Amino acid sequence: MDGAIMEKIILTKGLILTKEISNAMMMKGQGKFIQLILLAILAGLMFSSCNIENEQEDRGELLAEAGDRKLFEKDIAFLFNGPKSAADSQRVIKSFINSWLRDQIMTIEAEKTAKENSDIDRLVQNYRDALIRMEYEQNLVSNNLDTLILKDQIEAFYDNNQEQFLSASKLVRARFVSFDASRSNIWPLRNEVFKTDISDRDLEEIVELNEGEWIINPYIWYNFQEINILTDNQLNRNNIIPGYEFSYNDQGKRYFIKVLNVVNEGEVMPLEMVEDKVKQLILLERRNQKISEIRNELFERNIRNQQIKIHYQ
Repeated sequence: MDGAIMEKIILTKGLILTKEISNAMMMKGQGKFIQLILLAILAGLMFSSCNIENEQEDRGELLAEAGDRKLFEKDIAFLFNGPKSAADSQRVIKSFINSWLRDQIMTIEAEKTAKENSDIDRLVQNYRDALIRMEYEQNLVSNNLDTLILKDQIEAFYDNNQEQFLSASKLVRARFVSFDASRSNIWPLRNEVFKTDISDRDLEEIVELNEGEWIINPYIWYNFQEINILTDNQLNRNNIIPGYEFSYNDQGKRYFIKVLNVVNEGEVMPLEMVEDKVKQLILLERRNQKISEIRNELFERNIRNQQIKIHYQ
């Protein structure tokens, strides 16, 4: 078996498998986590080949063979980190061997076409370069990135990028409270829940003193459908506007709903809903800017030092 070709196949497979992970997680500003995933996948793929580069090493009992690839006892030591019964161990080993053999046969078949694939060298080099750059950039950013985000910076970014914060559904913030329907003061309680000038603290005290129950948190935004499910679909979405009031009886309970605020589909979500996302985007923007500055500075420095030359005119 040509070990160099095998390595190329594995690295190429790693490149394809990890590209989507890298793109998705980078949007969340988790560059270091990406590196760990990429390297873990790469290590796993490299292991799957069980490429015998050092035949003199004592690797224990030979467990299986596929062509000239061999799986030894030492190669599966990682499977037994915790206590296992003899029966469990045997099942684990047999299952792993079967999986390993199928992987090796598939890779051997892939090798036959890979030998004629001139793109593999380029893909392997690109993958290696990307990993090295990613680690270098992450180290630079972790030491140089300003992670302090002020309130006015959050507000400015939110105001200037509202097209990124459009709601995909109808959102509602409301008071939704229930009381025992047999209470003699049920209608005065209704009036308190529906008041527009009552403070949150006063209303909370009234609900507690009258053994009421908050169905939803009035400080949190909910999807309209989430609230409607709690009412057994008694609400009409077209009626849901700020100030809308609704009450109904169900199984000995009287429910009161007062809509406080609404964001319709396609409208900008309130800042309190997207503040964490805003912070992530600010950090991502700073990170990209910092990396761009470093790349440009390195380029200019190496031009001045004549470490790089451009021959194409």
